Amino acid sequence: MSGRWVARPRLHVLAALACATTLALAGCAAGDDEAAGGKAAASESPRTPQPAEQGPPPSIAAPQRLTDMHGQLLPIEPYLLDLDQMRLIQNARSILVSACLKRRGFDVTLPVATAGAGPNTQSEMRYGADRAAAAQYGYRDPGVPVPKHVLPSMSDAAQDALVGKRGCVEEVDAEFAAKGLLTQDPDVVVNINMNNMQHSIRDERVTTAFRTWSDCMRAKGFDYATPMDASADPRWQQGSTASPQEIATAVAHGDCMRDSDVVGTWFAVESAYEQRDIDAHQAELADLKSRTEATLRFCAEVTGQR
Repeated sequence: MSGRWVARPRLHVLAALACATTLALAGCAAGDDEAAGGKAAASESPRTPQPAEQGPPPSIAAPQRLTDMHGQLLPIEPYLLDLDQMRLIQNARSILVSACLKRRGFDVTLPVATAGAGPNTQSEMRYGADRAAAAQYGYRDPGVPVPKHVLPSMSDAAQDALVGKRGCVEEVDAEFAAKGLLTQDPDVVVNINMNNMQHSIRDERVTTAFRTWSDCMRAKGFDYATPMDASADPRWQQGSTASPQEIATAVAHGDCMRDSDVVGTWFAVESAYEQRDIDAHQAELADLKSRTEATLRFCAEVTGQR
């Protein structure tokens, strides 16, 4: 599923960021997790988890009416690396890998990522954008949060030193692992984030809101069962800009999200599922907080941002 009006994890954004900083050079090209991030990073590689049954749905308070997620954060958000933090970590790795290459006789400097436009947290765009953005961009992202970088020219020997066995990527990630530092979100938070999105989509309170939304859309001349179906309409994948039909659909989509209070209901339900998992993993998450703080301090020192 793609597009703006859809609940989505931000793993695709972080994967693009990792590729942009070159550290996933082999993995982006060939899908080799170990070559992309070394054994330490591979051990924390996010996987698409299958939702598990967790007993009866959690109760919720009366949902607040929301038209978008501005100023709102899901309970798991404080444990997730935001895009700025992920960029800092990847830039530190790039700097350390470049230094390793120079020690091995290769004058190669890997590019670092710069800040981009767009939301910094996954919560901000979880359930959609505001009406003004829909009226201008339809279902498309107005900003590109991950700038593309041109990789430096490298000889075969340099590339082998970069991502080959006992290469610089592996060396740097082994250093991170030895220090107990993170290179990306660990599975525990990825699972809480992704599994509970799937739980919420199947929850009767959310599916009821979807049906109300669908009725609203049908009254406006658009036939979709769920917001995800509208967002994933293959017609929106055509062309580089939104067509008048796409914009009209996206605007109606947003109006019906507001009128059906989909965002408020969905946010309340998903938050309840997440909080239940957070309560069950307090020790792991407390340790993760400490590791995250140590990681960001170390990476700030490496990049000179302290």
